[in-house]
Amino acid sequence: MKSLLSLLAIIFLLFNFAWANYYDERDFKEIFLAEFKSRYKDQVGEIQLERFRVEATASVIPRGTPYKIEWIGNAKAGSNSAILIFRMKSAEEKIVRLWGYVEIRVPVVILKNNLASKTILTEDDLILESRELSRLPQDVIFRVEEVFGKELRMSLKAGTVLRNSHLNSPTVIRRNQEVEIIAKSKNLLVKAKGIALQNGKIEDLIRVKNLSSQKVIQAKVVADGIVEVSF
Repeated sequence: MKSLLSLLAIIFLLFNFAWANYYDERDFKEIFLAEFKSRYKDQVGEIQLERFRVEATASVIPRGTPYKIEWIGNAKAGSNSAILIFRMKSAEEKIVRLWGYVEIRVPVVILKNNLASKTILTEDDLILESRELSRLPQDVIFRVEEVFGKELRMSLKAGTVLRNSHLNSPTVIRRNQEVEIIAKSKNLLVKAKGIALQNGKIEDLIRVKNLSSQKVIQAKVVADGIVEVSF
């Protein structure tokens, strides 16, 4: 009995040793993930392979056999497919089809507090939290610096993932407000006082009355209480 058990143990070890010399599912999983990371262009966030499947058996491919990989579509969060093409010593090609569901967790801007419509956002209103990229809308915001000074278009609850569609640039100049008009060229800078004839946000073109000349001009809003014209 002991001899039989010993023989079985030896056979088992030899069997595992032989199989250890061939690619297995774990190898293909590692290849898939490494190749995905090298191909993923954004290079932002934590990449995790949530689900994986080998769609063809490849037990007869020795480890170290050279291969090339062909991806179906772009590397992205969600479902991804690829084909491994192995060049055997006999010049024969063996193909292994791989599928994996990749999740990418990225930091996004989240509201810390319940905020009312028209609130001007400050650093105290915002935090960064990790979220799954495949579940996020396209206009999600990744950097808090992008939203400082922006105005909420609607009331939002704490924990809301902030989107560009939630925001407006605030009105920084009001109709009938006194403003500073800056006119500049390459070598000249002239300043004058004026009266805004329209409300304006940053980058808006508004009508302004020059108090010195009494002329109405078009000027670009560049800051709170400041407009600019070129000449």
